[in-house]
Amino acid sequence: METISKNVLMDSLKNLPDEIEVEQAIEQIILLAKIERSRKQIDNGESYTHEEVKRAYNKWLE
Repeated sequence: METISKNVLMDSLKNLPDEIEVEQAIEQIILLAKIERSRKQIDNGESYTHEEVKRAYNKWLE
């Protein structure tokens, strides 16, 4: 299960319009969770550098 801090969630919700559809709020929470997961993956070295991606795509496009 993904987690995000309450502060991040509250800050994000403050920037939304006063009235939104429930689906929009849920989508915002899901987006925040995905961003947090990506940050953790980067911190754990579970990502590729720009150069690594370019090399992989160049091999694929040859």
